[in-house]
Amino acid sequence: MTIIPALVVYYEAGHEVEEIFDANLAQSSRVLKGLITKESIHNKQQILDSLSFQENSASSYSHSYERKLAFQIWEKNTLIIGSPYAPDTSLTDFNEGFYTREVDGDEWRTFTLYSESDNWWLVVAEETDIRQELINEIVQSNLIPILVFVPLLIILVWLITKRGLMPLNRLSTTVKKRHYRNLEKLEDEKAPLEVNELLLELNNLFDRLDEAHQRERRFVGDAAHELRTPLASLLIHAENAIDDSLIDPDLSQELKEQSQAELQTSLYSMKKGISRMTHLVNQLLALSRTEGQLDKTQFEVLDIRQLCHQAISFEEKKFAQKQQSFISDLSNESVDLKANTPLMQSLLRNIIDNAVRYTPDQGKIKLTCYHDERKHNAIICISDSGPGVEAELRSRIKERFYRVVGSGQQGSGLGLSIVDKIVQIHNGTWQLEESEWGGLAIRFEFPLSDMS
Repeated sequence: MTIIPALVVYYEAGHEVEEIFDANLAQSSRVLKGLITKESIHNKQQILDSLSFQENSASSYSHSYERKLAFQIWEKNTLIIGSPYAPDTSLTDFNEGFYTREVDGDEWRTFTLYSESDNWWLVVAEETDIRQELINEIVQSNLIPILVFVPLLIILVWLITKRGLMPLNRLSTTVKKRHYRNLEKLEDEKAPLEVNELLLELNNLFDRLDEAHQRERRFVGDAAHELRTPLASLLIHAENAIDDSLIDPDLSQELKEQSQAELQTSLYSMKKGISRMTHLVNQLLALSRTEGQLDKTQFEVLDIRQLCHQAISFEEKKFAQKQQSFISDLSNESVDLKANTPLMQSLLRNIIDNAVRYTPDQGKIKLTCYHDERKHNAIICISDSGPGVEAELRSRIKERFYRVVGSGQQGSGLGLSIVDKIVQIHNGTWQLEESEWGGLAIRFEFPLSDMS
């Protein structure tokens, strides 16, 4: 991880050092060009003596890098003057600008200027190892902190991250150790705020899973409980049908006819039992669907009157069979409600089916639907002339599998449980009252406030 920063530092340091030293070479060359002319160079030896390094002189001050700096003045390939540490050979090709050349094993960086007034070339040079030494110093001074502090920083970040992830690790370990049936809420008093949000969402998920699990268990239990009796009845009738089908040819005609009649009775009972089981299964499935979580995107604005017309048409055959009078009192204007269409269809069919089932032959049934502008509600009411339900029992018929004793009608006892769940899903209310004919009246109210 530290290699890339080191390479970047090395490249940037080298680039900046080259720029600075080249600028100094150019500036020094222009200064010398202005100071040294043919008129001023008549005392060349004095200039060379001043540039010489005298080791034994107490008054002289020098720097080791002086040996790595040099200048030359050339006129027509003739060296006019050169600094004490400058090589005797030319350091340039006599072209203005920067140039790099190796002389006697040393690499020199030069800057060359031509003086038209003096007709000579001025060359200022320095050994390139000065630059490399400075680059190495800069890189080392920057690289050492990187090599020391970056690993420390990595270790520090790792420790902080490990400590910060400890609540998540504890949570992960707890979830891994749990049995798939254990849907109790997770608790961690030491968890930080961020993990608390995750815990809250996980607990909400566990609640939904537990609700779904309980729903499936209820469905299986309900199905097992309710299917046991019709299955036993079907088995008995099937055995009777088999016995009755094996008619002894030696029996008299009268006994044969009696056995044939018993066979028909058994088969009819089997058909009736199968029909009851089919109705029960459909009711159980409908109840299971209503207990699931519905997405509001599955709701749509629909006209309740049209659903009422469809439900009436679906039950017309039953009305005719029992010669019942059906009164349809639907609003002339549309009654729009944001709802789930399949669930509302199930609600209407259940209440109309119950009314038809419990209303005697030639009885009366009335379906009302309108918009209550005062309460801003959609009103649906189904009334019949049946035996009705006693006031103290009206709250119980919403319970699962509860059937009024002595009604004389077979059923699963799930219809009104389904209706109750559908009403809850749509934030509605419903009441059981006495009808105008002394039977049962069921009144539904659904709010129209959420139409957006």
